[in-house]
Amino acid sequence: MESLERIHSINHELLTAPHEDLSTSTPEIIRHVRVFRQEIVVAALHRLWHELELDGEPLLLDSLSRASIAIEHHPLLLDKLVASGKRRKRMPFGQLESWRSIEAPPEASAIAANRSGVPLLQPDLLRHAKAGQRGAQPGIPYGWICYTFASGWSALSVRFCADSNSEDGIVIAVISAIPSGRQDEWLAFLELMDELRKNIASRARRGSVEIIGGDDKLVDVIKRTSFDDVVLAPETLAQVTAQRQIFSAEMLKRYAALRVPRLRKVLLIGPPGTGKTTLLKAEGARHVKQGGLVLYVCAPQKGRNTSSWQHLSYALHNAAEGKIPTLVLVEDFEMFVSDAHEMQLVLNVLDGVATPDNPAGTLLLATSNDPESIDPRIRDRPGRVDMLIEIGLVEDEVLALRFLKRFLGTAYREDEHTQIAPQLLGQPGSHFREVCIAAAIHSLEEKRTEVLYADLLWAHETILNGRALASQVERFDPPTARKRGGFFGKNRA
Repeated sequence: MESLERIHSINHELLTAPHEDLSTSTPEIIRHVRVFRQEIVVAALHRLWHELELDGEPLLLDSLSRASIAIEHHPLLLDKLVASGKRRKRMPFGQLESWRSIEAPPEASAIAANRSGVPLLQPDLLRHAKAGQRGAQPGIPYGWICYTFASGWSALSVRFCADSNSEDGIVIAVISAIPSGRQDEWLAFLELMDELRKNIASRARRGSVEIIGGDDKLVDVIKRTSFDDVVLAPETLAQVTAQRQIFSAEMLKRYAALRVPRLRKVLLIGPPGTGKTTLLKAEGARHVKQGGLVLYVCAPQKGRNTSSWQHLSYALHNAAEGKIPTLVLVEDFEMFVSDAHEMQLVLNVLDGVATPDNPAGTLLLATSNDPESIDPRIRDRPGRVDMLIEIGLVEDEVLALRFLKRFLGTAYREDEHTQIAPQLLGQPGSHFREVCIAAAIHSLEEKRTEVLYADLLWAHETILNGRALASQVERFDPPTARKRGGFFGKNRA
């Protein structure tokens, strides 16, 4: 916003007329001078400070956090901090005694003059809530605040829309005035506020799924998945489920005793269609029911100013900050750790100086169809990937029959369908699903509701034949001009 300043001055105009002397006139000139909102706020805070007869000269500070989420202006957190102080026998450094909203000074009457503009925030009190989400909290209004601290001093702060030429839209600023020499106590106050925010966020995030970089519709997909959808060899499944012990009190104590970050990294490897993704989602659904937090990490879309690794790194640090048992799920892990420019960052976070430590434990459960493409410094170094578990092809008839029962459902008949199992060995679980679906379609085409062995065999052979044809690249190359013939379809001699 611009403020207009009227400046009276004398303008000497030269009036030239034939055969006349030069004459002068003194009209009024109005000159427009731009005054930034920040300048108005600073001046108003300084004047308000003295009007309220606060101690000494004010020290004016910008907010340490992004002003759009400046915790020093959040009414919920301020009220909780005041209430917690009343319950304490010994006041912590930076304890707030009370706070109140105050009117904007006359010279800044158009800036944050009312406590409007409250967005809805997600439970972590940082991100804006989205349609359909639960546990939303009121956001932070614009306005002027006066704080009174338990140690006997006061401070002022204002949150407002600042001037900006940015193409990103509205820029929100926070400027605070504190007594000189109270910097450390002000920072302690901000730390107390942030701890309150983290505690509230942790309670609200328990039993939830958060999607990082992808569609929020995945939340329902994960929650609907169960271990009834998982068909694996018992020993393989036992290897995977054993990794949950990272969340047990005993294992957390062992990690702490070894001074090792409480982060376990497990990679599920195997060809496509073996059930790795289904297993991930089933583990996620179970973890939610246990009251933990699930972070499902997706690679960014093309054109976004971020990388896959940045998404994963954010998830791991976010898990540590939350201090609740957190399961981080990642598909196609090789995509997240393949950028050579980020490799040192990757190594440092997975097992180095920057590894985040979650006191409640974090389990990174990732999948890869192409583990050979993962840098050996990650794949083969114990501590960067703690365990590799193969989810392979179906090589056992007992497991093959379990897949048939799962995908045929009520149509399964042991006497009819057992004989197809040996012919399906060496295939991924997804092949069993497609064979059963295609066989059911074929039986309906034949005017039958029963799925027979012949239907399954036909489906199996048809699918394999299609794959074989698709692998013959030369079949799909366009013919050369000579093979196509001459002009207008006539062969040239």
